[in-house]
Amino acid sequence: MNYRQIYVAALAAIALTSCKDWTTPESKFKDPVNINGKEYYEALRAYKASDHAVCFGWYSEWNGGGADLQSQLRGIPDSMDMVSIWGGKTGLSKDQIADMREVQQLKGIKVLWCQHIVDIGREITPSGVDVAEYWGWNRKGYDYTEEADEAIRKYARAIVDTCKRYGYDGCDFDYEPNYGYSGNISGSPDAMHVFLSEMAKYMGPQSGTGLILAVDGEPQTLRSESGPLLDYYIIQSYYCRGYWDLDNRFNRLLNKFGALEDESTILRKTIWCEDFERYQKNGGEQYTDRDGSITYSLMGMARYKRPNLPGERIGGVGAYRFNLGGKYDDYRIMREVIQEMNPSPETLKKREEEKQKEEQTEDEE
Repeated sequence: MNYRQIYVAALAAIALTSCKDWTTPESKFKDPVNINGKEYYEALRAYKASDHAVCFGWYSEWNGGGADLQSQLRGIPDSMDMVSIWGGKTGLSKDQIADMREVQQLKGIKVLWCQHIVDIGREITPSGVDVAEYWGWNRKGYDYTEEADEAIRKYARAIVDTCKRYGYDGCDFDYEPNYGYSGNISGSPDAMHVFLSEMAKYMGPQSGTGLILAVDGEPQTLRSESGPLLDYYIIQSYYCRGYWDLDNRFNRLLNKFGALEDESTILRKTIWCEDFERYQKNGGEQYTDRDGSITYSLMGMARYKRPNLPGERIGGVGAYRFNLGGKYDDYRIMREVIQEMNPSPETLKKREEEKQKEEQTEDEE
């Protein structure tokens, strides 16, 4: 079976069991039991391994067990690609580990460790020790000096060890130095580059490990040399009202990384995200697309194209605390944007039928 056959089979298998009900606003999750067969999951994993725009989201309130799938990764849409565990969970319970392993191994969903990058040692310094003494750097303030390099690298390696210990598929670093999270790493693009260059030995496109290295928040403020170390630029494009907003955000990435990456590469690494603390019920602000059509912002993000690259796709879309949508109407919005970016054969057939009806109506008029 060639690549195209695998891809079509994957989408068809997914469609048969789930796509028909993707926009039905009622919960489908009653019991934590897998009801799909071996062929379905094989096709699903083949789809995840294919070249496609990804669906991403930050997940909160995760406990991994119990009867309520709204607090388990098992309950999210099967076609989600990446989930970033908000708050950098460590000390995982048996339930959480079992939950994570099931979606990783059965469904091909990648689960990322997410944490703000601010100061050396944040969140993983052992209790009861002096931070400066433990990491080997005692300078105060945010001015970068090469004295800090080994401490920064030691901290990066400790994060790698933490991720490997729990079996995460990579890291998503929340980098927001201009929004209240400036520290002795994040406060300096030079220090941040040291940090990412150490992480890149173990994760990211240059590591050869398959583990993901991503930065969300303000990747456009990194050093340009940091860009090629990353798999994804995850952009908090919250409350977006139109294509011009995304164009402006994308141009910042292009201006920063364009000397080292071409526009197509940057586009395929870009993931637009909306805020589901506010918009889990409707998918975002009213959004005006480049052709003048109106939709909701997350759908507009899923449709985003560069005028000079009409055949190139976006890296993907996602949402902050997307799991809140599961509580409302079974992830209806996330399912819709997945279908927009990666339509199943059933969806493609329906679109073609609708197009033919429109053309017939125009001819009759």
